[in-house]
Amino acid sequence: MCIDYIDLNKACPKDPYPIPRIYQIIDSTVGCKLLSFLDAYSDFHQIRMARENEEKASFTIPCGLFCYPFVRATHITLKDHIGKIVEVYVDDIVVKSRESDAFLWDLDDVFKSLRKYKMMQNPEKCVFRVAAGKLLGFLVSLRGIEANAKKIQAIEWMQPPRASRSSGVLTQDID
Repeated sequence: MCIDYIDLNKACPKDPYPIPRIYQIIDSTVGCKLLSFLDAYSDFHQIRMARENEEKASFTIPCGLFCYPFVRATHITLKDHIGKIVEVYVDDIVVKSRESDAFLWDLDDVFKSLRKYKMMQNPEKCVFRVAAGKLLGFLVSLRGIEANAKKIQAIEWMQPPRASRSSGVLTQDID
């Protein structure tokens, strides 16, 4: 069975809520002694559809690229902490503590907000109390962005281009 939701998606109101800039989130972790990485469980599916619209979508589907209700919901949930002890990018949350003594307090404050709005986290993807970790594809630590060994290795193992035309493929192979 295949269902085409193109017309339904076109009829849905668009949410112009902005997605944060990745470089700002990464830069904000510089100088933090401890980090915790949280991942929202089934992000989009945590938002209840209005009852009057449930019959229009009999199957649960992820929202189209133009619609980010979960970004707005996460920012509302953590509004008191964003830019201070937490940063959010869609369903990825980093709790950042500049001092080791504040770590438990910071984490407790974030979890209180998440519980208040019933925002579930995926325990299998969460990492707590680390000095460095992977955030949005970057390795972040107290010092800032560190080189990702896997990406360096991909470049080192790469075969040199044999024709001028194949050198344009370089950026595709690195990702």
